Amino acid sequence: MLGQAMGQAFARQGMDVVLADIDEAKLKAAAASIELEGTKLLTVRTDVSDPAQMDELAARAYDCFGHVNRLCLNAGIAILKPIEELSRDEWNAVLGVQLGGVLNGVTAFLPQLIAQGGDRHVVLTSSMSGVGRADLRPLNAPYVVAKFATTGLGEVMGPALTPHGIGVSILCPGMTVADPAAMKGVNWPMASAAWYEDNLLDAHQVAAEVIAGIAEKRLHIFPHRLGREEVLDRHAMLMAGFDQAERTSPAPGTSE
Repeated sequence: MLGQAMGQAFARQGMDVVLADIDEAKLKAAAASIELEGTKLLTVRTDVSDPAQMDELAARAYDCFGHVNRLCLNAGIAILKPIEELSRDEWNAVLGVQLGGVLNGVTAFLPQLIAQGGDRHVVLTSSMSGVGRADLRPLNAPYVVAKFATTGLGEVMGPALTPHGIGVSILCPGMTVADPAAMKGVNWPMASAAWYEDNLLDAHQVAAEVIAGIAEKRLHIFPHRLGREEVLDRHAMLMAGFDQAERTSPAPGTSE
C-alpha cells in the first residue's frame, strides 16, 4: 500500500520507478497504477530477506536505469501475538523482512550509490513503533524490535553518509489505513492506537510527506502529527529512570 503510493508520488515527479515485492499479484497491481503516470517502470519479484535477491534487484535497477536517486526500503510484515506465544520461526520471519530486508537493501545498493554521485536519498521505513511507547504494543514485539533497530540504523547512517552527499530519512508513520473515514471508531487491539485514532492517514498522505521530507532533508519524517505526544511520553519514562537512579545512589565514580 505505502510502497505503491510512494512509487506513484515519485512517478508524478517525473522519475522512473523500480518496484519490488515478493507477492507477484500485488506487484502487478501496484505496477498498473504507476504505469498510468507515464514513466518507465521495472518490476522485480524479490524476497527482501534474501541477500542474493536484493543484490540482484540492485543489479537490475542499475542495468535498466544506470543510476538510483531514491532508495526506499519499505517492505514489512507483522505477526500479532503475545510475546510468550511467539515461536523462533515467527521471530525470524518478521525480523528477516523488517530488519534484514533493510540491511540487505543498504548493503546491496550503498556501494553504487556512493560511487554514482549526484542527487541521492535513502528512506528507511521505521514506524512510530520504533520511536514511541513499546510497552503499549504487547502483541507486536518482533515488529517493535525491528523498527527500533531501523531507527537506530538511520540515525547512524545519516551523518555517516553526509560526506558522500547522500541524504537519509527515517520514515515513522503511525496508523496508515486505506480509508481513514471508514476506520473511525474501530476498536484497535493495542493501547498504542489511542495516540492515532484521531490522526489516521492513508498511504498517499504519507507518501506526500515523504516527498516533502526528502525535499527538506529531514532525518525523521513524522506524517502523523499526534505522534509527538507519544514520543514525549516515552522520553518522560526515560527521564523517570534517571530520576530513580539519582534518588537511590550516587553516580558511579562520584562520592557523596
